[in-house]
Amino acid sequence: MTARIQVCPFETQDYQSLQYGDARIDRYVTEPAAGVNAQTGFLLLIHGWGNNGQEAYAEESIVYADRFNLVVTRVEFRQCGREAHHPSPGKTYDQPYDFSKLQTIDCLRAAYATLAQYPQIDRSRLMIWGGSQGGHIGAQCLVFAPHLWALAVLNCGVYLPLSGRQSREMGFGLELQANGNGLGFIECALGEGNSFTPAEEDIRNPWKNAALMPPQTPVIIIHGTMDDTVDIKHSVFLQARLLGVGHPTAFYPIENGDHGLSNASFQDENSRLKATLKYAGAALQTSRRTGVDLFPSQPTRIPVRDGSFTVSFQKSGPFLAYLPA
Repeated sequence: MTARIQVCPFETQDYQSLQYGDARIDRYVTEPAAGVNAQTGFLLLIHGWGNNGQEAYAEESIVYADRFNLVVTRVEFRQCGREAHHPSPGKTYDQPYDFSKLQTIDCLRAAYATLAQYPQIDRSRLMIWGGSQGGHIGAQCLVFAPHLWALAVLNCGVYLPLSGRQSREMGFGLELQANGNGLGFIECALGEGNSFTPAEEDIRNPWKNAALMPPQTPVIIIHGTMDDTVDIKHSVFLQARLLGVGHPTAFYPIENGDHGLSNASFQDENSRLKATLKYAGAALQTSRRTGVDLFPSQPTRIPVRDGSFTVSFQKSGPFLAYLPA
């Protein structure tokens, strides 16, 4: 399997890697077995919170590459897995943890590095797949880089960055049980008693920023009904929000599915890979977007409380900046 996967370092923004001691982190690139041609597309395959990026979805990357003629790129993004300072069985991510602002930039920079490596890739076929926190980052990629994507497939994802108090008030009960002591994902990232500023909370909130996602890009949402790590209400809220802003979307709740969907009632849905092939396979084969420009002249602007963030698209890669009000 490893013979099919290339380890390709790339330079990211504002980071010192534990692996290299500079701004480089790793991306893992899988080509289709038949080779890369003018019809080959691209899939950014994003792992979750605390995963080792080298291992997570390695086998799936080969399936997607071969079945759908895609160059698949996975990312060893900052602060978790091999880039965590003190990885151990009980702690596989740093705290404080960025929670999908700068990890989104890591993933976008990995995408741009792969597109530069393969100029023959069909730019009408640029797609995202994300699971758990990877679903959060995938949704963030739609907000940060709306000019790129032909399709997003989001599995069991976190779409509202909530504190424990907010989770209780909004009825996100299953994930509070899993996190222990009633902690929300914000406390899991920052430590108990800590919170983001309003601007930093807003930039991590793809539910709030859904109107900034590309209106022509379908979003396929998959989530287990018994997910006690990330409550299915995240997907319900995102689906409702996307419908409210007129965005093309489809939602597939997996009956009895847990966070990895392994307990699903139907055998052809009992993993994220199987559910993806069942509900998004046709879209991964056929989704297209015309007129993609990798380097738009105007940056993406994301309004937040107390200011805005911009994402500019330079030859060195996407660059995130904050502009106070």
